[in-house]
Amino acid sequence: MVERLKYVMPDVIAISQMEKVCFGKEAWSLNNIRAEFCHDFSYFFAERREGSIVGYVCVRLMYEEAQVCNLAVLPEYRRQGIATALVSRVLEFSKQQGCERCELEVNVCNEGALALYEKCGFERAGIRKNFYRKSRYDSRDAYTLVKQL
Repeated sequence: MVERLKYVMPDVIAISQMEKVCFGKEAWSLNNIRAEFCHDFSYFFAERREGSIVGYVCVRLMYEEAQVCNLAVLPEYRRQGIATALVSRVLEFSKQQGCERCELEVNVCNEGALALYEKCGFERAGIRKNFYRKSRYDSRDAYTLVKQL
């Protein structure tokens, strides 16, 4: 079950470790994650298994828009519906908070993420050239994806 996280260091550390596993050099640092938790407009949701966080998503709510910042699921827990549940919870939460749409960026070469988001109802709205400073993919470009809530 997806839960909304509070700012507690064991969860911050778990997310930081997950970031390193999932994103390598592109991972958010521990300080980035701590800072994100401290913003009034940022929210974290996570899926736990046996007490440990195995997937998480961060969303920022700004006026009528929700912006998915990061989503990660540990490799051994992928393809079990966790990412879909995280996205669904963020969309539900964002709508409850008065958001009218949800947006995100995803690398144009990240086929798994594109499939996930399109399955969840997001549509491609444009391309941001050289959006990523570093990338483990062949491209640094990102699609902007949008879903009306």
